Amino acid sequence: MLGRDDEIELLESLLRHAAEGHGGGVVLHGEPGIGKTALLSYAAEHATGFQVLRAVGVAPEADLAYATLHQLLLPALGSVDDLPGPQAQALHILFGRAHGAAPDPFLVALSALSLLSLLAEERPVLCVVDDAHWADQPTLKTLAFVARRLGDEPIALALAARADEGHATDLPGLRRVPLMGLNEEAATALLDQRAEKKAEKKAGEKAGEGAGERRLSDGERRHLLAATGGNPLALLELAGKEIPPEGTREPPAMTDELQRSFLTRIGARHAESLPLLQLIAADGSGSVETIEKAAGALRVASGPLHRAELDELLTYDGTRLVFRHPLIRSAIYHSATADRRAAIHRALAAALDAPDDQHRRAWHLGQAAVGHDEQAAEQLERSAEQAALRGGPAAAMAALSRAAELTADGPRRGRRLWAAALAAVQGGFTSVAGTLLDRAGREPQLAEPDRIALAAVRAIVAEFAGSPEDAMDLIQPWIPRALRLDRHLFTPTVAMYADLGLRTNRPRAWSDLAGWLDEVALSPDDPADAVLRLLHAASLARTGRDPEGKGLDALGPAGSDLVVAGASAEPVTMTLAGGIARGLGAYELSRRLYRDAGQRARTGGSLGALAWILEYQAADEIARGRLGLAESHAEEGCQFADEAGQPNTACRNRGLLALCAALRGRPEAAGLATGVLAEASGRRLADATAYARRALGLIDLVAGRHLEAARHFAAIGDWAADPPPDLAMAVVPDLVEALVRAGERDRAAAATARYARWTEHVAAPEPGALAARCRALTCADGSAAEHYAESLRLHAESDSPLEHARTELLLGEQLRRDRRRSQAQRHLRAAAEDFRRVGALAWADRALGELRATGESARTPETRATEAGALGTLTPQELRITLAVGEGLTNREIAAQLFLSPRTVDYHLRKVFQKAGITSRAELMRMVLADVPA
Repeated sequence: MLGRDDEIELLESLLRHAAEGHGGGVVLHGEPGIGKTALLSYAAEHATGFQVLRAVGVAPEADLAYATLHQLLLPALGSVDDLPGPQAQALHILFGRAHGAAPDPFLVALSALSLLSLLAEERPVLCVVDDAHWADQPTLKTLAFVARRLGDEPIALALAARADEGHATDLPGLRRVPLMGLNEEAATALLDQRAEKKAEKKAGEKAGEGAGERRLSDGERRHLLAATGGNPLALLELAGKEIPPEGTREPPAMTDELQRSFLTRIGARHAESLPLLQLIAADGSGSVETIEKAAGALRVASGPLHRAELDELLTYDGTRLVFRHPLIRSAIYHSATADRRAAIHRALAAALDAPDDQHRRAWHLGQAAVGHDEQAAEQLERSAEQAALRGGPAAAMAALSRAAELTADGPRRGRRLWAAALAAVQGGFTSVAGTLLDRAGREPQLAEPDRIALAAVRAIVAEFAGSPEDAMDLIQPWIPRALRLDRHLFTPTVAMYADLGLRTNRPRAWSDLAGWLDEVALSPDDPADAVLRLLHAASLARTGRDPEGKGLDALGPAGSDLVVAGASAEPVTMTLAGGIARGLGAYELSRRLYRDAGQRARTGGSLGALAWILEYQAADEIARGRLGLAESHAEEGCQFADEAGQPNTACRNRGLLALCAALRGRPEAAGLATGVLAEASGRRLADATAYARRALGLIDLVAGRHLEAARHFAAIGDWAADPPPDLAMAVVPDLVEALVRAGERDRAAAATARYARWTEHVAAPEPGALAARCRALTCADGSAAEHYAESLRLHAESDSPLEHARTELLLGEQLRRDRRRSQAQRHLRAAAEDFRRVGALAWADRALGELRATGESARTPETRATEAGALGTLTPQELRITLAVGEGLTNREIAAQLFLSPRTVDYHLRKVFQKAGITSRAELMRMVLADVPA
């Protein structure tokens, strides 16, 4: 521990805060021998009162999903059945204790967090993972997930990893602590200690057994320090050995030198045991039974396993053998020739004959294979299927990639590459997925269903992390063939095309879909066809081929139920169907689909799908004027999108947060919107750009900068195009108001006429209310009052208090200008109250300013803000938890839904109780029922 004062202080602080209930985590990064393991040992030794869980990553298990997690949680698995049912089932399936569908990786991560939190109820917990660079990717993602949620948990994570080997361990939520070499003072002290121990050992030996080791001169010591970079292990290993003399140009190859140093020592003391040590190094699992079986097949003596002669190299904890230092294992493994390693892996594969060992057996066969080996490839492919069932997309990806390497060129290799790419997408490895997809696309004679699926996965990758425009172009040529080949299998792809058309401002997607679906015989009463029938109805309406505006009526009397049944297979399809239904004006059906999709994603732990779904829910809540809930959804969506590797989804949710901030009149709104605009422009995200542009336009509109506001709204898209883009048409009511106030009535009137035609296919009253408001603003024949009356009538039939209040405000302003003060005051008061209720205080301030202009005194926005309901004071996280309590959920159920630990839920509930001045859940439930969230 010499020279590690700062690191020791950091670890002690981590333990101290965890003991106080505020956990966290660190990753100690550095080269081999730098002292990472020593610091982990220090933390474990000084974790007084903690329960310490330990694991060590090993290279052979780096692609075995959750192998390191299993090792870490093994002492706690007896408590798994105390978790909520889905979480307990997930861990049972994951660790081979039960059969069932593969648990989602995020459900596994939540289960691990809950298990650690449960363990921490008795005493604080310290999780120590050495050689984390060899931990499997699912375990690393799980630990990162846990680390981000330890702020209110008595749990500490301490990992050690190399930066240049194995998997990357720069994990979000874990503080990265790079370890440098020792300085001259610490290195000198270390070498002096070594010399003293050598001298003490020599003094205890009989005289005449050899000369003692020579002490280093100051010059030699400085040269050794420079040559080793202060690496403690290298200092100790090379202090008594010859190194290139000072002044030569030859630098010492530290990794090779250290390995040769280890091998020299091992060869001198354990030459006869080297074949056995090579076998143990190749195995990686540390199973004595497996090693002995393989040793018998190789005719290698396994007797040293049961004697103390290998104790300086190996430890045995009663279940597995572990090398005392990873460099020892690395040096021994690479000392074997390629042929010898292949023979060892074949023997290990043969020794693994239990059903639970098939994945490891296939891995060893894959390592042993050379060139094309179809038998090994088939076993790896089956192994990948098992890995997928256990929620291990990273393991499936590795197995399928290796299987493809062992497969001759052709359709089979292409299929395995495509399957590896799918596993990579599911595991969040988008860059790897792209490489695999490129390789799969180059394979000859790939079957048509695989080529369609290949394009669909490319599109998903582009939608989440690339360009949605590219995503649309990728699937467009394949959809007609997909509909002919298996329309039910590819329904999500067809629905995605419609969604991408809206997101990318490409309205011609609707004419494409209308033409394609005209050629398909869809059953009127088959739920499997319901989503396609919904798409067909929407495409006919958008292309003007449904003049009567039947919309959902085209599905028949039970159309809504059919759509729900047809989309119920998985959350993404449900959400896409909800978006289509919303475009037809079926808002309630749309919300039902969004809600059910979100619930399914939460229950199944599908965090990636949930991040994407939350954007739709947030946008819907903004339209309903429920800004608090919208912020809650969008904030959660940002967090989950970052965790799931979806930068585009995160950007869109930030755009919605900017829009909420603009509507609320918050000072940070402009900066947030500008940041989103810059990111969205770089990523070509037309939808996120629209969110940010609308936010900036509304800021200018409420401030009276009408021309600037009109420029922002007009930049979203060309509403005069034929056909007009949906994103542009959605902001025409904002644009019309800005243009009228800027004195551009002709443009405003043209936009109004176009908007009225565009909304004809929508059965819901809200678009009609907005169209009537636009006509009231632009009419030149004195009929404004009639149009305002029609707008307010339709608003009353809808669920959009924010837009209702804006219409009241505009009418009140018109009446004030017409000197009809009493009537103006009535509408302005109503507008101000509605704005206050939904939390749009900047707009409330504008309404109050107009009210004062009529001669009526009005309270300030600050006074009104204090009169808002108790729920309006809650943070988005507190609001989510409060609403879940209102649904009657327990803390554990809430934790499972929100991907938190029960302890974190309890912490936030205590803050809610303090803010609301209540003492019981019953009071909180009554408050939720009585107070509509903003």
